Amino acid sequence: MRHSPYLIHSVILGSICIGLIFAVFPLPVKAGALRPEFICLLCIFWVTNMPQYVGIFYAWCIGFMQDVVEGTVWGAHAMALAIVAYICIMAYQRIKNYSIWHQALWIFVLVGFHQVIVNWIQSMAGYHNDTLCLLVSTAISAVFWPLVFVVISKLLSLYRIPLHH
Repeated sequence: MRHSPYLIHSVILGSICIGLIFAVFPLPVKAGALRPEFICLLCIFWVTNMPQYVGIFYAWCIGFMQDVVEGTVWGAHAMALAIVAYICIMAYQRIKNYSIWHQALWIFVLVGFHQVIVNWIQSMAGYHNDTLCLLVSTAISAVFWPLVFVVISKLLSLYRIPLHH
């Protein structure tokens, strides 16, 4: 049974909106480093599992929305997510065949790469982030991957939307 692309895009955009809320939800200063990169995780999930709907341009738009919502340098997250999406598109068949914990290792590498690109662009604009905070956020994101995967997979099964064919 084919589902309407409108339904699928609504689920994708709904999850991105929730991810954007989590990305800017106020946390205490010391807990800010413990915030996972939800938008990056969601982008990786959608590009890996629905590459026919979410590609590089879609990832760039998601990243630009994140830049605007977070008030960071415009284009930093956009470029980083576009590059991560490209890597995911090139390797999605391989990534999907790994166990969830092996995927979490991939997530650590991909989110780390995302963090490096964003930090590099922001440093050119004069901003500075602590390297340890970036590493902790990357590790927390990898630990959160199984939860994100299961929750979105359940959401898709609720709407009877199959993962990538």
